[in-house]
Amino acid sequence: MADTIFGSGNDQWVCPNDRQLALRAKLQTGWSVHTYQTEKQRRKQHLSPAEVEAILQVIQRAERLDVLEQQRIGRLVERLETMRRNVMGNGLSQCLLCGEVLGFLGSSSVFCKDCRKKVCTKCGIEASPGQKRPLWLCKICSEQRE
Repeated sequence: MADTIFGSGNDQWVCPNDRQLALRAKLQTGWSVHTYQTEKQRRKQHLSPAEVEAILQVIQRAERLDVLEQQRIGRLVERLETMRRNVMGNGLSQCLLCGEVLGFLGSSSVFCKDCRKKVCTKCGIEASPGQKRPLWLCKICSEQRE
């Protein structure tokens, strides 16, 4: 299939075909590429040192933010694993998290939507307040969602 060329003079660009678009999607690159440029046109597109410095600062800031986000996620995962290790109840007649007896003489219980275990209202989190039938999650499932 032939490429379609748009524009004239210095602003020519090629509309990529489906095969090129699929390849660019796999490589996670853009789908519009300027082509058919002369060497003189390419030289005009070089960045100034100030522009290069600004771009490098943005990239470095993004890398720092990525590191901070990875650390935050690591802390969340560690906290989640700790909560799972410290489970005290069976989730049926006892609160899954604190082990408190549930039912007629014990605490009131709620049903976690995700894990389908019972927890007391102290260990449950109301995920959709204000609705007719509130959605409850145990703290473990709430952390998992986060």
